[in-house]
Amino acid sequence: MTALSLFFSTFVSEDLTCIAAGIVAKNGNLSLLSAIFTTGLGIFVGDCLLYFFGFIVRRGFLKWEFLRKVQIKLESLEIIDEWKLHFRKSIFASRFLPGTRLPLYLSSGFLGLPFFAFFYTSLIAVTLWTTGFVSLVYLYGNLVTLYWNPKNSLLFSLAIAFSFYILYFMMRITFYPKEREKTSFFVAKFKQLEFWPASLFYLPLVPYLIYLALRYRGVRYITTVNPGILASGIAGESKSEILNLIPKEVVAKYQFISPKEKNPKSKIQNWIQTENLRFPLIAKPDKGERGFLVKKIHSLEDCLTLIQTYPLDWIFQEYVEGPFEVGIFYYRHPKDKQGKIFSITDKIFPELIGDGHRDIKSLISNHQRFKFQKNTHFKHNKHQLDRVLSAGETISIGSIGNHIQGCMFLDGSRWKTKEIEIKLISIADTIPGFYFGRFDIRFSDPNKFNSGYGFKIIELNGATSESTNLYDPNFSVLQSYSILFRQWKLLFQIGYENYQAGIPLFPFTDLYHLVKNHNQYRDIYSDRETIT
Repeated sequence: MTALSLFFSTFVSEDLTCIAAGIVAKNGNLSLLSAIFTTGLGIFVGDCLLYFFGFIVRRGFLKWEFLRKVQIKLESLEIIDEWKLHFRKSIFASRFLPGTRLPLYLSSGFLGLPFFAFFYTSLIAVTLWTTGFVSLVYLYGNLVTLYWNPKNSLLFSLAIAFSFYILYFMMRITFYPKEREKTSFFVAKFKQLEFWPASLFYLPLVPYLIYLALRYRGVRYITTVNPGILASGIAGESKSEILNLIPKEVVAKYQFISPKEKNPKSKIQNWIQTENLRFPLIAKPDKGERGFLVKKIHSLEDCLTLIQTYPLDWIFQEYVEGPFEVGIFYYRHPKDKQGKIFSITDKIFPELIGDGHRDIKSLISNHQRFKFQKNTHFKHNKHQLDRVLSAGETISIGSIGNHIQGCMFLDGSRWKTKEIEIKLISIADTIPGFYFGRFDIRFSDPNKFNSGYGFKIIELNGATSESTNLYDPNFSVLQSYSILFRQWKLLFQIGYENYQAGIPLFPFTDLYHLVKNHNQYRDIYSDRETIT
């Protein structure tokens, strides 16, 4: 009798009957399998009856001339033609979208769509829907009985909503290839910490920062870690002013250009001639980080276009050919006469190897690493995306040593020789007001570099720089976070020691406006299009 009641109840309300079936099975009045079968059968029969009702109405229309003309007009609509092409998908999807079933099922019969296709599509959808729905109610049966208690209704609603979302998600990846591809892509990307979104990556750091702030009784000590740099290099610092602090013989030649410059063309030309340089050059905003607007410039016209498009303070710098680039992280406690090397990052530039069949766009899209940053690579190589590389042919698709622009960071301990350590520490120790940060360095001869010479410093970053070897894909998550946590511990320690030595804290109001203005500055200029 219970099974029969469930069967006929589906003609009144399918969803409520599914809930009732789950509760009945939970209470032991009917087996779960019987509850699912009876409810599903009733729902499926109801679907078929709706189809036949629509079909009967169609036959009635055909007997009346006026109604037949209305039917013909309806069937000639473009939206109806489009729906007919995808009606199986719509019938299947409607089972999971309450409110859409009645009009779709009636329309299927009215428009004379193939009954067999409707039959098996509905059967599959009803089977999945009923099995999932009744089973969920069965699993959450105890919550259902408590639902009407206001204290428990919210918990029940959230649990059911979450379960249905999971069910809906599983259905989508089961039946839609694009969803499977998207999910597979997301899972593969999530496995690699270096591609995590910043909001997720830095989340575990927040509790530790709170601990450090409590231990040192404040957070502004990080503004005293590098008193020789504006706000220690947290935001808004000038790259050119920082480079001015470093001995010129080890710095890549550069020229500062203000947007107020009356004749930037002449100034750049004179600088190139005086320093005996040639294109390409590297252009970067004087205030920026994480590869913001860093570009490789191939002509004087490109320089002028850049200045006109982005009216900012710019640095134009000689392009140090490399092909090697490293990031060397340095720190020194104020009481120590000599600093230390915290880490070295080996920067690996992206290269493609051709197979003789696929073009560059396809090679990037299917590369196990490059696909995660394909939009960046597409942008940098937009003029050659259709080019097919011959088998074994290797080309570079990126030359900027920044992760956001496609560079891979590996632990560079292999470059840590006694000679280079002594050389870098001697340079860093002489920089006034500098205790914590990362040198970005390029060189072409590994032997010379290992011997402590033959390199050029292209940039020096302060308080917010990172020990980028933590992004090494060969590191475990624990290894990466261990590096990150130790780096931030040093930042607070050195800042606090400088404060104890008499370095004043950067005013909070000034820091707030500095960060705010810097973020606004990035937002204004980050979405403009220009040369790449």
